Parts: sequence; C-alpha cells; structure tokens
Amino acid sequence: MYDQVTPRRRLPIGLLAWVLAGALLLAAVVGTVWVLNHDLSPGNASAQGSAEPSATAGTPEASLVSAPASPEPSPTPSTPPPPPTPTVVTLQGAASGRCLDVPGGAAVDGAALQIYDCNGSAAQQWAASTSGELRTLGTMCLDDPSGGQPGGPATVWTCHGAANQQWSPQADGTVRNVATGLCLDVANALVDNGTPAIMYTCHAGANQQWSVS
Repeated sequence: MYDQVTPRRRLPIGLLAWVLAGALLLAAVVGTVWVLNHDLSPGNASAQGSAEPSATAGTPEASLVSAPASPEPSPTPSTPPPPPTPTVVTLQGAASGRCLDVPGGAAVDGAALQIYDCNGSAAQQWAASTSGELRTLGTMCLDDPSGGQPGGPATVWTCHGAANQQWSPQADGTVRNVATGLCLDVANALVDNGTPAIMYTCHAGANQQWSVS
C-alpha cells in the first residue's frame, strides 16, 4: 500500500498580489523621500541659485539698460544769404556829359582821374558798396587824398575802408567825401576829354553835378 502524499499548501493568488503592491508602494515612498532630501540639500540650493540667468554687460538686455540715450541731432545751421551784389554805376558830369574815368584803365595807387567820353569800359564803372565806397577795376576805390585842402586831384587807391574812400551823393547832384566834406569837381569847369577831376569846396555848380546811373 502506497503512502498517501499530502498536497503542498499554496498561497492564494490574491494574497500574493497584495504583497507585491505593498512592496511597490513602499519603494515609491522611499524613493520620493530620497529625491526630496536630495533636492533640498544646501549644495543643490546654491547650484539652483547660480543657475538663474543674469544679465551681463555683453548681453543685448544689459546694453539696452545701461547705454546712454543717443543725443538729439542738432539742427543743421542754415546757410547765410550771400551779400547783395553791388550796384554798378557811371558818374556823368552834368556840364560836360562826359564820364568819370581812370586814364588807361590803370589800377595803380594814386592814379589821377579825368572826364572822358562815356564808353561803358571797366575804367568808367563804379560799384557802390553798402559802406559808401565807389569801387572800380576790382580792388580800387575812388579816393580823396586832399586831407581837406581844395584843389588836389581825385584819385583811385586800393580799397581800405577809411572815411576818405566813403562818398555821399547829395540831392543837389554833388558827390561829397565823408572825411573832408569836399565835392568831386571838374577842374576850371572845363568840358574837354582829359580834363582832371579834382576835390573842391562844394558850391553845386554844373561842374560839380553828377548823374549817377
């Protein structure tokens, strides 16, 4: 007669599932605690703090904050208007009908003037400046060298702006020097070509009257 074999006792499947679930839950809890402790440790805290982005001088954000504002562009200065063009005139003697003339058109200091047939040449053109000069031949001015003594010649001299080169046309037709008060005159009231122009005491005679045109 064979011995009767007693079958082994097996754990129920449901109990085994509960055991496994409990083990997994315990492992999850332990893992969570370890992670939390690791993240909150002083070393990690400083690492996290140093990982924060900071603006440096080389970044565009820093440049926008620290760069000074661009200055407003200064207005472009306006170009001043050019000086007015001097009025070019001739001085024609009322008695002779001839014009005040630089002999030979010589632009020489001290050249004595004359009257001569009006011909429109540069030697008979006088540019009236705003300061009262009568300029001719570029750099020469009608000049009274008399020092106030009547009878001396009227001349041209390099323009220098002094009062003896400034002239004041009068309502009676005379042309008076600002420095001496003498008038531009045709010597001895003659009317011939080549008659000298002189400086003389103003009397408004025909030989001291000039048509400025």
